[in-house]
Amino acid sequence: MAGNRGKGRPKGTPNKLTASVREAIEAAAQGLGGGTRLEAWAREAPENEKAFWTTIYPKLLPLQVTGKDGGPLQIAATNLMTDEQLGAVVAAG
Repeated sequence: MAGNRGKGRPKGTPNKLTASVREAIEAAAQGLGGGTRLEAWAREAPENEKAFWTTIYPKLLPLQVTGKDGGPLQIAATNLMTDEQLGAVVAAG
């Protein structure tokens, strides 16, 4: 057994069980109405919408945020800008 150390699946290869569980959850979500039903649920009550924005939606966001071309994130003091200046910054990307 000592000769097999470190010979697991290659890095980045998804676990087969995880992949099949993910597929089952996706199928169930579609069977329950998919995005249309999720939106209806979020609109049913304020606590549902809060749960959507604070728990569900953030799972789509990247875990690490970087600036342009992977560089450091640049923070602008937006409270010191006029609406026009802030619009120009946003438009510039």
